[in-house]
Amino acid sequence: MNSDLSVLEEFGASLAPAQDQPPAEMRHRVMNGMRHPVRRQRLLSRLSGVRLAWGLGAPAVAAAAVAAALVAGQLADIAGGQPAPPGRGADVKAGPGAVPLTPPGAEQVLLLAAQHAAASSVMDARANQFVFIDSLEIESRIDLRKDRNGEIRSGETTVSGPLRTRTWLSVDGTRDGLVIQEAAPPARRSPTRTHVDGCTNGRQAQTIDRPETTPEVACTPEPAYRPGSVPTDAAGLLAYVYSVAAADPEWVSIDGGQKGSPRGFVRLSADQRAFTEIAEILSENHLPAVQEAAFLAAGRIAGVQVRRNVADAAGRSGVAVTRTEAGARQELVFDPASYEYLGHNIIGAELDLTGAKVVRSPDRDKGTAQIRLGPNPKPGKVIYESALLRTAIVDEVGQRP
Repeated sequence: MNSDLSVLEEFGASLAPAQDQPPAEMRHRVMNGMRHPVRRQRLLSRLSGVRLAWGLGAPAVAAAAVAAALVAGQLADIAGGQPAPPGRGADVKAGPGAVPLTPPGAEQVLLLAAQHAAASSVMDARANQFVFIDSLEIESRIDLRKDRNGEIRSGETTVSGPLRTRTWLSVDGTRDGLVIQEAAPPARRSPTRTHVDGCTNGRQAQTIDRPETTPEVACTPEPAYRPGSVPTDAAGLLAYVYSVAAADPEWVSIDGGQKGSPRGFVRLSADQRAFTEIAEILSENHLPAVQEAAFLAAGRIAGVQVRRNVADAAGRSGVAVTRTEAGARQELVFDPASYEYLGHNIIGAELDLTGAKVVRSPDRDKGTAQIRLGPNPKPGKVIYESALLRTAIVDEVGQRP
């Protein structure tokens, strides 16, 4: 069977002519791993600080291990504050300070989280300002290396973190942002800085690894504190994330044994991709109306469960709404008393291929695609953890409140 790189080379060849390095768009998609669509802020939310310059012909290829998405349940009938039918949400008091009389399920947790977001004060923000996001992250990475026969083999797994991540994103999405990530003491590694191109006059650099030398492409601003293209109602946001899922599919490689070459790929379901997209929205746009809509929309995606006694990257205990597919459990973590959103975890899970269609390579008919490349994680293994510590509005990149 062809190696991972061969599969990717064939996949890339169908999208762009062969050249010494893979096309910038191809590098961009592959290095985004399983977590990131091709848009700019999304790269920051889960790849902040990662240096993306690389070539398919290099003797060693570093690839992001795994990651993915979030949320959901079936909250359609109680979204928007409508009364829940008997047996669904009847044990939750209405209002911003809602307190469950019995331990809530996934739908109630998401409803309570939406109520908390709706009651949050809107920060005064001008278009030329920036959202400052202070967070902690823990990330697992796997080195994929070529052996003498050109086959891909999995190298060592390293866990980075906790990493203090400070991010500045444009309020209206038109100005350049920045991510600074540094390891907590006693680590002595120098902080990494990642530039984020804003969408200025409808154009931005094609990749984040070489913004000065890659061609500019058409773009739509992605505001960090305005609705932008993201609707502020649950039904509209739900339709939006499913449209993204259809346009930007995600594929997961299936282990092929000790050699490390995949024996095939499976495509994530539209539900899981929509769930993932909602998680990305929560990390990128902190406007209370957007976050409220995101929680309510998440409640309309089938397959979510509640999980208690879950910790975020800062060690804070919470309750999580989860969705599991293709060997990864996505967790949205909330404060168990106030239901404030705390962060996002991705944890290894059993790889259940029941009903899944395993194909030799991803569908080439799609113009864009994400590929989760690497060995499937062991159940319970931390792939990614984050903790949202603070958000604020500042006047310029690099400024701390």
